[in-house]
Amino acid sequence: MSDLDNTSMTAMVEYEVRSQTTHVDEWLMEWNKRAQDAHDEEPETSAYAAAINVDAPNQVLVFERYDHGLQSLEKHVTRPAHATLTDTMGARNMTRRRVMSTRFVDIPDFGWWARSERSGQRAGAIIVILGFRFASTTERQAYQEVMAEFIAYCRANEPDTLIYSGGLAVSDADRELELGAGDMVFVTACVDGKALQQHADDPEHLALSEKMNAVGIDLVPTFMRTYRTTGDGYLWRN
Repeated sequence: MSDLDNTSMTAMVEYEVRSQTTHVDEWLMEWNKRAQDAHDEEPETSAYAAAINVDAPNQVLVFERYDHGLQSLEKHVTRPAHATLTDTMGARNMTRRRVMSTRFVDIPDFGWWARSERSGQRAGAIIVILGFRFASTTERQAYQEVMAEFIAYCRANEPDTLIYSGGLAVSDADRELELGAGDMVFVTACVDGKALQQHADDPEHLALSEKMNAVGIDLVPTFMRTYRTTGDGYLWRN
């Protein structure tokens, strides 16, 4: 058994809806049947939410979390509801293409993926996904050390920051993203755009660059994507 078989893992898959045959709302209505099955029948699928790409409103991100990595993913894709979704969307020609997909595993004790006191089923939350590349593992570890205090600060002082964590890509992204195996993927989710802006403008956040420069961290961003949740599926279980 590899580490991936039993490590908490996030998967992101983005699809372009075929506008000639299907409205995004129709696509989501069909997909939400699968999300409900995941919620009811897959205790190891800890997140399964849909979000719209704010720069391409005909593209839908499916945000997935699996408690036990590939083991949990295998249970997910072999559900009858999964085959039904694939067959139905295929027969109705609802999806034009897969835009991108990637997977990354958690970094232990680095951020959080849920606020259990808040509902995980919500529309209008803003998700920002960033890719980072480091020159070495030592530099990445130094980044994590600098971030640790700020992550704790956000957890305590930003109740509207719902998710603030990241992981390491297990392989190169299959298309479109500039993301290689070992790169960091960092996810921020806030209840709305106002909360995201408050997070970005917080003096503690603005001070991070200086702290990183002081210890010689050369952070190389590789991509950034922003999405808005539709309310279909769940960002975490309550």
